[in-house]
Amino acid sequence: MYQVGKPVTGKNFFGREKEIELLTTYLKMGQSVVLVAPRRFGKTSLVMEVLNRMKEDDHYTAFIDVFTNPTLELLSSAITEEVLKNHKLHKQFIAAKNSASAMISNIKMKAVLDDFQFIIGFTENNKDEWELISESIDFVDTFTAKHHARIICAYDEFGDLNKFDPKGDLVKLFRSKIQQHQNSTYIFSGSYESVMQNMFVNSKSPFYRLARIMHLGYMENEPLKKHLLSGFKQLKLKVTEGFIDAIIQQTMAHPYYAQLAFQQAVLFNAIKSRLPDIDELMSQMTAAETDYLEKVWEDISNNREYVYTLRAIAENGKNVYSRLKSKNINIARASKKLQGMGILFKSEKNGYYISDPLLKRWINRNL
Repeated sequence: MYQVGKPVTGKNFFGREKEIELLTTYLKMGQSVVLVAPRRFGKTSLVMEVLNRMKEDDHYTAFIDVFTNPTLELLSSAITEEVLKNHKLHKQFIAAKNSASAMISNIKMKAVLDDFQFIIGFTENNKDEWELISESIDFVDTFTAKHHARIICAYDEFGDLNKFDPKGDLVKLFRSKIQQHQNSTYIFSGSYESVMQNMFVNSKSPFYRLARIMHLGYMENEPLKKHLLSGFKQLKLKVTEGFIDAIIQQTMAHPYYAQLAFQQAVLFNAIKSRLPDIDELMSQMTAAETDYLEKVWEDISNNREYVYTLRAIAENGKNVYSRLKSKNINIARASKKLQGMGILFKSEKNGYYISDPLLKRWINRNL
């Protein structure tokens, strides 16, 4: 619980059981899924936990982070490596992929090369990277078929495919391949909701209706409360249920910020030999996240409509249209765009609200 911001699985993973049940049920049916949420909502942790559970159910698995692979060749290599992990051949692949002779002479890899010659391409300096990515996409399914298995393949930050090819040819290539796969089921996860929805919801998109869309929201209160109480108890720090309830209320059960609250409370106690009150804790959390919050605001602040809309919603999400009528801005357009960016959520009861509780606090305190 001390580390914040890293994916967690196994005994460190908690909550999200309803999401896991729905996601694994879809996957076992052979139904691919799109998982969408703003950053820091625990998408990667959820996907990795689901993959671990599917692996225990005798499925092959693969996890590819599109964001961390800046070139098509590296992305192709990451896909191939993840598939080979299912037969513990990834280390041989990594060690030999810069040398054709080493690849060919490796006994374990040679058995694979007899059926999948494209892998030799990773040792060639002039290999066409589009040919590599094309073969790698299919390798997910063909390698699995050869071994009479099924695979769950997850592409994290899938919306980042656009960085390779703004025209959309790469997205079309993925679709043309994946729709033919018989042994593979996919999880596509992403942080920028507008990009992901344009890929899967827009009727003109190549991925239209390929997968079920799941929106990942805040955590359920009770599992989070139990987890936080357990964490403080392990450290022999006495807290009241009221203090935990206040953390959950102030963080809106946001998975990242709930963990941050625990970390910062422990840090505060180590320095001052007492636990903070909730206002002290929220102030310390905001200070710890200042650089991130300033960067988020910097990305937004070049748009006048975004600025006025967010400031109004941070103050009160209701009656935004009437309160900003005199500003001559298109609130509907700004709100829709901000929703698409994952910055705003909307509920029938409370209207618009900012998805990041610390961003709301930062705006009210600084603007």
